Amino acid sequence: MMTAIPPENILNRVLSAQRLSPLEQVRDLLMLMERCSLRELQEIFPHIVHYIFGVNGNPLGWGLRTTTPESGMNVYKTLEQFFGVCGPWMIVCHKLLAEQAKFEIDISRLPVKLVTMLQTGQSPMFYSDLLNIDPEKHQVSTLSLNSFDFYMLHFVLHGLQPLHSIDPIAMQIHNTRSKTVYLMLVSEYLNNFLPLTPDARIEPSYFSGGVKAPQPLPTQSLQPQRQPRYIRIPSSYRNGNSSGGGSGGPGGGNISPQSMSASVSAARNYAWRSESVLHFFVDIWLRYDVESEHHLPGSDWVRAVRTLVKQIHFFASSVPVDPTSLCSLRKLSLSMVKGRIYAFLSGLIDRWPLDSSLLVVLELWLSYIQPWRYTMAILNSRESGQNYKPAITPAYDAFIMDNLIVYTHIFMQLLPKFGRLDYTVYRNCQILNRLAMTFGDQNLADRLQRFERLHSGNSYGFDSPHRQTHLLSKSLPQSAQWSSMPKLFSDAMRADMENFLFVISMTRNQVLLEVSRLRMEILEMQRLEGFLKNFLHRMWNEPSQDETLLADVSRVPEVLRQCIDHLCRAFNLDQANLSMHETLPEECTSPTSISANKRSFFNTSDSLLDTSRLNPRQMSMNASNLTAAIDPALLPIQAGEITYLVRRLHGISDAINQKYKIQLQSWYERQDYFGSLTRQLLLAPMIEQWFDKRDGNTDIRERTVTARISLRPLASKFLLSVVACFMVLGFLFLGSALKGLGILVTLFIGYVLLMAICSP
Repeated sequence: MMTAIPPENILNRVLSAQRLSPLEQVRDLLMLMERCSLRELQEIFPHIVHYIFGVNGNPLGWGLRTTTPESGMNVYKTLEQFFGVCGPWMIVCHKLLAEQAKFEIDISRLPVKLVTMLQTGQSPMFYSDLLNIDPEKHQVSTLSLNSFDFYMLHFVLHGLQPLHSIDPIAMQIHNTRSKTVYLMLVSEYLNNFLPLTPDARIEPSYFSGGVKAPQPLPTQSLQPQRQPRYIRIPSSYRNGNSSGGGSGGPGGGNISPQSMSASVSAARNYAWRSESVLHFFVDIWLRYDVESEHHLPGSDWVRAVRTLVKQIHFFASSVPVDPTSLCSLRKLSLSMVKGRIYAFLSGLIDRWPLDSSLLVVLELWLSYIQPWRYTMAILNSRESGQNYKPAITPAYDAFIMDNLIVYTHIFMQLLPKFGRLDYTVYRNCQILNRLAMTFGDQNLADRLQRFERLHSGNSYGFDSPHRQTHLLSKSLPQSAQWSSMPKLFSDAMRADMENFLFVISMTRNQVLLEVSRLRMEILEMQRLEGFLKNFLHRMWNEPSQDETLLADVSRVPEVLRQCIDHLCRAFNLDQANLSMHETLPEECTSPTSISANKRSFFNTSDSLLDTSRLNPRQMSMNASNLTAAIDPALLPIQAGEITYLVRRLHGISDAINQKYKIQLQSWYERQDYFGSLTRQLLLAPMIEQWFDKRDGNTDIRERTVTARISLRPLASKFLLSVVACFMVLGFLFLGSALKGLGILVTLFIGYVLLMAICSP
């Protein structure tokens, strides 16, 4: 058995471990947890939690939101196993429950809306024995939590940190939608503590002292500013036959564990963690006030909220078949989300930038309004490999009526944003297609129209009455009736939708012309280059930029056609009123003075800057080229490349370019055969241009890049496989693998020399 650590050295060990790498931190913490007693762990537990999540220090903490499989699979797996539901850290959190220790957190760290709810006495019964009230100010000051709730609350709060605004790695994750350790843990915790099936076992299941015990309240009670409004919880739920109305400290209301029967104790032991997880995730994340914060949340957090919404749909779908103590909590879960989701989505959509990351917000909304996609039948069909499309049965009519405003008004709020997207870009077409496919479902569209006509949904659990009146109509009072609110299927909305689809149709025509032009240019270029150069190019090179662009743009017309079909069917519009022809009207053709090849946001010609001389058609054509120009050597690592080699070769290339920058540029500019040969081997000079969106605004950044060497192609899996094949053939037929490699090098040199001769 290991010797105990002196008490005065325990905290120093924790502090010193923060300067180590993640792998060393986990190793040191495991050793520390093994050698410390429960009393010693209790003393250092809050400090460890603070360091993990970067409280009062580096906000990155242990890097749960910046560690991805691409950045280091070993670190990713280590953190995943350490913080998993059956990992060492969660076991320690449950061991400390036996001590019934309390850890406090200041409520100033919570979202403003949640603090207001606690201070005004509107909090659910869940928080009743968590509150610590300042006897002098008569206000809630802190929350007292047990070890499990203390960790879980900090875990949820960590997701709100706008790390993408302060860390380049987090910014890359924000843009590329990478899978982080944090997102994986969110999914694992929710799947475990909010299980889909009633017979699922919540892990860890082998701990003692897990039933919550009552927490005495201060004698000076809080006087609410107005009449408290509590969530209505069934009596069986409060008395322990369900997930008790207790709190995050060991305690469930006013019932003592000693007075509980064995069966009731087992039920509480099973359900209280689910109750804590549900309240913390929903109350903190969906009460986050996006409008009042300086920085937008990261797209990885929005994806985490979508995971929460999907899991709650799964969790609530098992109500009819659940006889366990979780049944009441399942019934409560959707109503908790309903009261907050509209204001949350509205604020998020209002401030979210108009770029490809809008898709994560759209997916969050679509996940909430389609609960039929998250049932046991769907999971079974996925496991069996069947293509199962869930039906919208009458069982979902109550959900649609209760959330009608989330369907209709969020759609109307999104439509102006969709009207400003560039649909010559395939990714934007995919965003529109997701929306069109959902509302193109005739079963859903018919229900929405019918419920609007019935004036259903005039009373909703709005999280913010101000938000309701501000978004729907600034002149409407809070008690405005549904009949006076704008409707999705009104005549005015149908006219707006027809205008929107007309623009989409015109864009489709433009893309068809662009596809035809690209095909003609590629054929003409191939004809001028001749057979030999084309043959060598196809043998050794990747597809050209024009060929790649053609492959991407060719998919756009069909996707836009499907979008038009879906939305016309949903809004009962006649496609004959839209321009679906293969050619554009003559008056919409762009003037010949503006070359199609020179239309760009970065083009500074007077004819493009003077927007008063451009019609909407020409402005749309200019906007379609609003793209960034990035150094090919700095593009994200592709699936066909080896990550380690890309990084090492980039370091070598960068060192060479820094040392010989002037010589490489002078060689590239030579007009003789040596200059032509150099241009075959070096990357061309360029002006690197990109969009900086860190502050929610779009700013253009530029950087001049000279001719440079790039060894990145050597990291290609295809090239390495070709080298391996030549070496094997050389060994088999010539007796030496080096001879095969020599033949390959000779062919490459000959190819470069021949291309230099053929180049102008």
